[in-house]
Amino acid sequence: MIKLIIFGFLCLTLFADNKPLDGFNVVVKDFAVAGKTVRISPFRGIGVVTVSLCFKNAGEKLSPKHKECLVALLAKAMGESTQSRSRAQLLAYALEHNVHVSFGTSDDNFTIMGKCPSHKLIELFALIKDILFHSRFHDSDLARFKNEMSAGTLQAMQSPNAQLGELVKVTILKDHPYGTLQKTYLASLKNINANDLSAYVKTHFTQENLIISACGDIEEADLAAQISDVITALPKTFKTPLPATVHVTGPYQKHAQTFPVPQTVIQLLHEGIDANHPDFFALHVAMGCLSQHGIGLLSKKVRVEKGLTYDIGADLSMQDHYNTFNISTSTQTANVEKTIEAIKEVMSDICKNGFSPELIEVVKKSFLGNYKRSFSSTGNITTRLTNYQLKNRPIDFHKTLIEKISTLTADEVNEAFKRFIKPDQFVIFTVGQ
Repeated sequence: MIKLIIFGFLCLTLFADNKPLDGFNVVVKDFAVAGKTVRISPFRGIGVVTVSLCFKNAGEKLSPKHKECLVALLAKAMGESTQSRSRAQLLAYALEHNVHVSFGTSDDNFTIMGKCPSHKLIELFALIKDILFHSRFHDSDLARFKNEMSAGTLQAMQSPNAQLGELVKVTILKDHPYGTLQKTYLASLKNINANDLSAYVKTHFTQENLIISACGDIEEADLAAQISDVITALPKTFKTPLPATVHVTGPYQKHAQTFPVPQTVIQLLHEGIDANHPDFFALHVAMGCLSQHGIGLLSKKVRVEKGLTYDIGADLSMQDHYNTFNISTSTQTANVEKTIEAIKEVMSDICKNGFSPELIEVVKKSFLGNYKRSFSSTGNITTRLTNYQLKNRPIDFHKTLIEKISTLTADEVNEAFKRFIKPDQFVIFTVGQ
């Protein structure tokens, strides 16, 4: 049975893929359409196609100055109506042809995702092209979405984690687009009108910054015919200047903010890595050794053995203009200093003695198992193909990742971690009583 779900954009749940896809055997290939590279993963016999049109550097955090909520508003407003169809007619068309179009924005990128039975590509792209090139943004719709976004933002600001994010922005990101404060988002809503949304699409959705991916029961000629119409209808050049990269620099500092909650959230930040860092694979294994549930050393030493935290984790955050290594946790306010010292002790001990070979092997196997399972649907594969193109990964990167992780030695992981971590460079943030 088809289930129709409305979230302020067109969203039609079609089906669950009936054959699991294998991350160790998936096939990926590139082919050219109208001067653009299209990356696909053919998977015969399932009768399903998922297509992603991703516009790089057109994401939420890169909205124009004084209109900081524009891209988030655009993601809600696209698909409400077009020059030829009302919302009800768009939904009726999607239901009739069993096609699905949704819109999403990250900090850096805007994505249009389409799904359909493989024999419905013409109908899917008719809907995509109608929405992409002919969306109408009515004042009544925009007013409703602005109210929803205001309410959501105000509610989110009551969270200590949100306040910690604001503190990081003020301290590190400052006037960078990533550093936009929640109150600025709220204030910007009144500055955005329908013409702004239309103008943004025309200037930020271009051939130059378009990344195309697809997975499923694909006939290349059929897909090329539909994609070609989209490409050639777009402006050729992306002309918007991009922000500089922000770096997290020490030496050790601590920034605290009072907030009326009965516990304190803590984050330790450190300069991160980008996708092309030579220790990329080793450091991802190290993240699992630090924080994988039940066995990670931060979890084991700080949470289990000392009982200081509710939860604790470490992660590498890689964005186009800002890369960090972060450790995040929360604790009773009376235990903040004990918790920070315990984390620093764990990090210093790892830098001195390393992770055990046994732990590294367990984490590697878990990492590879989870990676394989992440290829479980056409949607997941299409998203991976898009992300790899955003980071300039080759078509066989899934095989490279498997090979690199599989062959990593304990010495390689530990040496990479020691090169990377500089305990005296952490910037520490706390929000609580």
